[in-house]
Amino acid sequence: MSALAFDVHRAFKTLCEAGAAEPLVEAFVETIDGNIATKADISASEAAFRADIDRVAAATKADIAEIKIDIAESEDRVQAKIADVRAEIGGLDARLYRQLWIMAAGIVGLTVTLVKLLG
Repeated sequence: MSALAFDVHRAFKTLCEAGAAEPLVEAFVETIDGNIATKADISASEAAFRADIDRVAAATKADIAEIKIDIAESEDRVQAKIADVRAEIGGLDARLYRQLWIMAAGIVGLTVTLVKLLG
């Protein structure tokens, strides 16, 4: 950023000698007053900005907390479904073994019958 070198006193003296200083200085002061931020302006902007940041941070924390709850509930539902599937598999397993034992008994029975018939 470059600074503009301006000798206000010299310019004022020159303008006074020419009789045009007062209206020009007033216009210059009005322009500067309306366009230059004061420390109070900057402090107020900073305070508003910090308040916005705090509000957004609080809202974000609340959103994250809700997401964590949703994830925990989803994990609980998934674990419950897994338990249900395991129980169902266990039941299918038991029925399969029962059917295999019935088939094995039938095969043994057929084998005994065949041995009697052939023997």
